Amino acid sequence: MGKTKISWTSETWNPLVGCSKISAGCSRCYAAEAAKSARLQQFPQYQKVKDWDGTIEFVENQLLKPLSWRSPKKVFVCSMSDIGHKNVKDEWLNKIFAVMAMCPQHIFQVLTKRPERLLEYFSDPNCARWICDEVLNILSDEANPGKWKFKVHGDEVNIKIPLPNVWVGTSVENQKVADDRIPQLLQIPAAKLFLSCEPLLEAVDLTKIYRISNLTQTELTWLDYLHWIILGGESGVGARPCHIDWIRSIVQQCRPTNVAVFVKQLGSNSIQSTPYIDGVAQNNFQLKFKDRKGGNIDEFPTDLQIRQFPE
Repeated sequence: MGKTKISWTSETWNPLVGCSKISAGCSRCYAAEAAKSARLQQFPQYQKVKDWDGTIEFVENQLLKPLSWRSPKKVFVCSMSDIGHKNVKDEWLNKIFAVMAMCPQHIFQVLTKRPERLLEYFSDPNCARWICDEVLNILSDEANPGKWKFKVHGDEVNIKIPLPNVWVGTSVENQKVADDRIPQLLQIPAAKLFLSCEPLLEAVDLTKIYRISNLTQTELTWLDYLHWIILGGESGVGARPCHIDWIRSIVQQCRPTNVAVFVKQLGSNSIQSTPYIDGVAQNNFQLKFKDRKGGNIDEFPTDLQIRQFPE
């Protein structure tokens, strides 16, 4: 996959394909449906994963693709898989992160529903060495002698974790998932940490206390450690409802913080509640948009016309 219609990225890169469903946000997975399409079934890797049963294919011929992109890009990694899936081998992760390390001109957006797997990977003291070894393997490949420009010192590659051009995020669709995944995410060493609250299926409180500051003894919440939040309702036929107030609540939670907010879409089943009496909505009605996904920012309420990136 090349150019993408995903508004918060400029390229997708799929050295892995295949996954399995683990939470409510997965039930209408676009990737699972796309993998069955005639367009993708012409490729062998998609023929092997069409059942979405946890089979993961490493796609060798896609691995080096970012190295050929000279101009800086934001790259969504594994849009057709989950890089944190338990069936993704460490050796595949080593190769994938080695390519990221060799492309400092790009920003890699790594999104997973399984942050505990990436935490385990990056917590291994040998992680940086594994990545360095794979960089050297790529540079020494006889099929591409001297093709890739990357600084080495003698026979050594100096790579440190966190990689400065890698953002790591997790998907959050409801409060239970937030409570399970965010504490794991916040322990991962990454240049930027982010959430994809899409499809947002209920109101989510992101102001939960994460720890007490040793210096000031003040309470620090999840938002004190996050850099970016993507927000969106579900799209497509049969989309589950997304209340505008759920999106608005997260935007408001982020206002007093340094967290960048990107409202991607309001969804195909976007619900407005009005008015409120004693905190209870008296009436719900579905909003109608010209854009079937509710993704045209010009149709958003003014206070939700926000598409920020981390500094």
